[in-house]
Amino acid sequence: MDRQTINRYIQNYISEVEQSIQEPILDRELGQMPLDEAKAFFLLLPLLNDEEWTSELNISAIAVGAVHAAFDMHDRVDILDATSKEQQLMVLSGDHFSGIHYRLLSSLPDFKLITSMSEMIGHINETKTDLLMEEYDGTEMLINSMTSIESGCIGEFYRRYGFSRYTKIAESALGLIWFFKKLKNDPAIERVWSGNRIKKADIEDAISVLSSRLQKELAEAGFLTPFLRQEIHRFATPLLGKPI
Repeated sequence: MDRQTINRYIQNYISEVEQSIQEPILDRELGQMPLDEAKAFFLLLPLLNDEEWTSELNISAIAVGAVHAAFDMHDRVDILDATSKEQQLMVLSGDHFSGIHYRLLSSLPDFKLITSMSEMIGHINETKTDLLMEEYDGTEMLINSMTSIESGCIGEFYRRYGFSRYTKIAESALGLIWFFKKLKNDPAIERVWSGNRIKKADIEDAISVLSSRLQKELAEAGFLTPFLRQEIHRFATPLLGKPI
């Protein structure tokens, strides 16, 4: 599989998610919600690695995309002043995307997936609230919290469909991407985390830990094609400015 084919899979998936969450009024008022290509890539990683991919799997993957869109939209809400029309629409759109997630999952004969995904969403929301409201206890706790927030739903999807061997790679890579964006004061990150007391030294330590961790995990991932290992580097290396 070449890079062009991978990009086509990602864009087709993003289009399917966009179609599933489309709401003309919200699109007109807020603009189309951009979907995270890195999360799409890691969600589709088993498919890109030639694992069996059924229609049920695809519906579940679209549902996870709707959850990520809901998280991203809720993150755009100003928790100190959510009274404006735009802010209220952001809250409603996030709830709308969450509702689509449950509708998609309910179309599958898999109650355990609905339950496990709901529990993970609750865990992510609690973890995010704890980080925003309280002091974290060391770099390792910070890493665990952010990798859970960034990759928790993808990991749950992996576990439910027998793809657990991909979980650690997705956790390390998506966590690494987040910490680098935080270090560079990415506007999307700062909108949520600017008031949080995350120390720059801890961010740099987290990048170092996750870089080493991802390098080790990829070296041991004999189940991945060499090209996909390169593609995982492609998502992280430009952010780091140096090879992992």
